[in-house]
Amino acid sequence: MTNPVEIDHRRGIALFESGDFHGALAAYDAALETAPASAAIHYSRGNVLAKLNRPGEAIAAYGACLDFDPAHLSARYNRATLHASMQSWALALADLDEALRQAPNMVDAWNNRAAVLQAAGRHDQALKSIAQVLRLRPSDFAAYYNAGIALLALNRFDEAIQAFERTLHLAPHHGDAIAGLGLAALRACDWPKLETLLPTLLEGLARESIALSPLAFLAISDDPFLQRKCAEISTRRTFAGTALEGGGAVALCNGVPYEHQRLRVGYISADFREHPVANQVAGLLESHNRERFEIIGFATGPGDHGSVRRRIQKACDHFHDIGDIGSFDAARFIRQQEVDILVDLNGQTLGWRPAIFKYRPAPVHVSFLGYAGTTGTDFIDYVIGDVHVTPSELAPAMTEKIVQLPHSFWPTDPRLPEPSDTTRTQAGLPQDAFVFCCFNANHKIRPEIFACWMRLLNSIPNAVLWLREGSPAMNARFREQARMRGIDGSRIIFAHRVESFAEHLGRMRQADLFLDTFPYNAHVTASDALWAGLPVVTLRGRSFAARVAASFLANLGLDDLVASTLEGYGELARSLAMDAGRLARIRDRLWDARRNGDFFNVCALAGDLERAYAEMIKQLGSGPAAFHVPPLDR
Repeated sequence: MTNPVEIDHRRGIALFESGDFHGALAAYDAALETAPASAAIHYSRGNVLAKLNRPGEAIAAYGACLDFDPAHLSARYNRATLHASMQSWALALADLDEALRQAPNMVDAWNNRAAVLQAAGRHDQALKSIAQVLRLRPSDFAAYYNAGIALLALNRFDEAIQAFERTLHLAPHHGDAIAGLGLAALRACDWPKLETLLPTLLEGLARESIALSPLAFLAISDDPFLQRKCAEISTRRTFAGTALEGGGAVALCNGVPYEHQRLRVGYISADFREHPVANQVAGLLESHNRERFEIIGFATGPGDHGSVRRRIQKACDHFHDIGDIGSFDAARFIRQQEVDILVDLNGQTLGWRPAIFKYRPAPVHVSFLGYAGTTGTDFIDYVIGDVHVTPSELAPAMTEKIVQLPHSFWPTDPRLPEPSDTTRTQAGLPQDAFVFCCFNANHKIRPEIFACWMRLLNSIPNAVLWLREGSPAMNARFREQARMRGIDGSRIIFAHRVESFAEHLGRMRQADLFLDTFPYNAHVTASDALWAGLPVVTLRGRSFAARVAASFLANLGLDDLVASTLEGYGELARSLAMDAGRLARIRDRLWDARRNGDFFNVCALAGDLERAYAEMIKQLGSGPAAFHVPPLDR
């Protein structure tokens, strides 16, 4: 005769399979009243709680199953999957490692282990797990796709292309692999391959069938509305693979301001390490008024033990590493710190944890610095810019309310070294050439702007183009593209890495003119060039990312180096190259603005930001609205 426990359990399973998850849960709970030590019932209960968007309780149920049956492989695997979907990478990895100890040939566990290692920034180790998948299942298209993602993160772009092409050979309609292949072609500067893919990528974006990297898309399109759509699709795709407590409806903060003596501002980033964002923001954190503001740092990404990380930790009143805990627990921890304003320094960049913001851990959420565009979400209240990068007409393309600072939005490091004394010979440059320079990441160089540069070289016989060194294949592609446009490839010179940043600044001074990229402008690179005293010519576009260098130049009083058309950009660069006196006067103006202006004054920026933060708190209750911070008399 069947006992009551088995009847309740079977009834729960039947209800689960019919889609009645609440009924199934009630049946499992009834069974557990009589048999609380049943691993099988705890396992079934975990499955239904996962379906009910109660991942924390599901994890606990799988844990109870494993308490009574440590060898229950499905419970361990499912718990690992939930930990991963909640971005608890360390816990997910521990479960996957134990599952693979029990079942070394469990292919899906190897695949998931690779994905977790990638999410945790351990890409070399991820490739080793992928090798195990392919050993066991040589035609696993998901493994090839994961390999492509890891190879991209390791800057092995041509190998990533091969991995994505193999994925598409096995799964021709794999939309993520198509997007990955496009990104790999962009990063490899393989323009013919990218141009072939672009119609498919743009059609997939229009139909919302392909999720493109919003960060990469900044280099592809200057259309701010397409950028917004790209960001919105990417965010939706992210949440489709994320377990959210209560389906994401949980709000930890009710939007009521705290009664703190000092306003608590939390800065959250995956990049508090040797990274451009960390280098930029360290001086800003040091410059905040500690009588009025309490600064809290939240690190969500892998840390190093370098000087930048230590400097940021010291610059904060409190600093917390929350990278190894899940998004809900991280949000709850931030809420416990009673942060008034939470400032996101990532946006749509690698390592962003949008689920943390989805839980609304602070009354005010702000996007600043890390990503030059809209996050495409409904849980970031403001984006900080200035009148140049975020003019009012850009508002419909932003999901956040625009805050315009009175000067530049860009923080510079007051500890930047002076350029060292470097010669052209030391820099590998010809003595008598006019040197056009672009040290931007090479994937920002697009065919249209490169063709303009080649026209410049054609019109100025003694000119050379100085670019950042890439892989041998990438360098060869640039030289081949030059030859296709009638320019000897030897007129492109590649700059290798140097150990000292002061030396890098010093060699930049040996160039004559910095040529900006479009539609993704130079940001850190342009700021560095200007600090080195190297004039920058830019093409201002429509989007945030295409207006950054124009903002820098306007704030330095060098608006005459900003063009509004590609033809005007080329003519401006050519006229400066042909007029040594005019270029020398511009260098003098730049050097004077560098010493006496506000652009390199991070203390002034900190004050502007603090006034913006105060206004955001004032708006609590009435809802966020765009505003402009008026300038102070200085």
